[in-house]
Amino acid sequence: MMKSNSFVKLKKQIRLLPLLLMIALLFSGCNVLELFSKARLKPSRFRQITIADKNDRVSVFTDAEKIEYYIEAFNSADQTENDITHNELSEYRVVLEGKKPKHSKEFRMYLDNKLENKSLFIIIENKTMRIGEEYFNSLLAETVFELVYAHRTPPLITLKNNSGEYKPEPTGYQWKFIKTDNNFYDSILEQPGSKEAIIITVNDSSLPEIMSDFEADSVKWSISQDDKVIFESDGMQNDSFSLSDGEYQCTLELNWHENKNRGFHGKAQYDFTIQVDNPPEIRISSMQTYPGELLVITANHVNPDENVTIKTDIDFTPNVFARGTERVALLPVSYFHKANQKYSVHVTAGDISEAFEVEVLDKEFTTQYLVIDTKVAAATRNDESAREVTEKIDPLRPVYDAEQYWEGAFIQPVEGGRVRAYDFGKRRYVNNAPTSYRHNGLDIGQDEGTPVKAVNHGRVLIADYLIGTGYTVIIEHGYGLKSWYYHMSSLNVKTGDLVKKGDIIGLVGSTGFSTGPHLHLAISVNHIYVNPMPFFEQGVPLPGLQAQ
Repeated sequence: MMKSNSFVKLKKQIRLLPLLLMIALLFSGCNVLELFSKARLKPSRFRQITIADKNDRVSVFTDAEKIEYYIEAFNSADQTENDITHNELSEYRVVLEGKKPKHSKEFRMYLDNKLENKSLFIIIENKTMRIGEEYFNSLLAETVFELVYAHRTPPLITLKNNSGEYKPEPTGYQWKFIKTDNNFYDSILEQPGSKEAIIITVNDSSLPEIMSDFEADSVKWSISQDDKVIFESDGMQNDSFSLSDGEYQCTLELNWHENKNRGFHGKAQYDFTIQVDNPPEIRISSMQTYPGELLVITANHVNPDENVTIKTDIDFTPNVFARGTERVALLPVSYFHKANQKYSVHVTAGDISEAFEVEVLDKEFTTQYLVIDTKVAAATRNDESAREVTEKIDPLRPVYDAEQYWEGAFIQPVEGGRVRAYDFGKRRYVNNAPTSYRHNGLDIGQDEGTPVKAVNHGRVLIADYLIGTGYTVIIEHGYGLKSWYYHMSSLNVKTGDLVKKGDIIGLVGSTGFSTGPHLHLAISVNHIYVNPMPFFEQGVPLPGLQAQ
């Protein structure tokens, strides 16, 4: 009987245990409803876990050990009453594929982009739950979460110069970055950056400044055109180059070395096109000159839509000629020009202007007293001769070809000829009578029949016999620059021929108004004659331009 009462008493106590346990849990502060309503996932029920971000980056797990780890992480989640909508979140879709269809589940997962918060949330049955922090570092090592790592790709760079700022994207890189588990991982270039056209206007021929929150440890520039490298630099900044206007291909390689204070290292390559558009540069061949000399005005880096204009009080209106991005104007100073004073030359190219003050120095010209047989003078200096000049020669003076034919220095037209530099510009008395004209060239003495050569390449404007100058040739060398050949005994070219420097155009003679065998050689720009001597020494000065 005693035993029976004890047994009944024990049964009553056992029945009270759940109630006592509930009371104890209530007083302990635990959420009893949550404790008994939280359904735990069983790893053995699932064959695959898929996690996808909004960009369709996907991580798929089929390994049993991996599945078990993720299920443990999900089961560790505790419900939170915090409003996570105020956080900067990345959203993911989680699909648990069950071995049986009834076990499959799908829910949303949210990652706080401030990784230092170590907050990863899942929402199941409208309940927001935070995964245990102990799982955070390992879970964030998965590929699907890479987009939240700020340094998973090379740092953004900005190229800055005086034409603006440009943000090229890498076209290739080899990159490692550290994840929350403190291990380095390779970054994968998913989509190469586009080749951004960069228009560079350079005043000081300097490379663009590279700006970045993380300065690269080494830099390599390579600029090429038509697959030929024309500039390379290993310098970080302030390297300079000299490129003519045009389009170039540029490769920039940046290296960030491994550094314990940074969570990344590697190298990145940027390929883009640069359009070099230098501002016009205006030059003049000399700031001092003499009557009868040639000045040359040049401008380079001139765009097709940029006009070049010249205003001057020197008594000549120059034409401007284009050769690519360069412009050339020939400005002759007549031997009649007033000396010992300064003249303005104002040049504008696009938005750039330059004002020059050219001093014309005094020059002493000699005087020649020429004795001509009166019969020769009468036969060659008459109305018919003047009419020929008016009809055949004067129309050729303003003629110019927009193409530059000449190359380099001019050659002496007669080998072994006797040349006297003072011949040019001298005043003349013919049979003791003063003349109104000046001697416009050089008289080169040589035996009759000696070959006469073209002083440079050009086009024959006329090859004819004229009363005053005998057998005559005029060659246009381009831009209105002409060479004149008089008194030859015969001709070897005809009007319209293209000649090369050194081609034989005729033979020395004494035809026309002449006192004996010689070649009269003159050089002019349109109607203004200039001293031929400098052309033999240096050709046409083209300051700042490429020789042609």
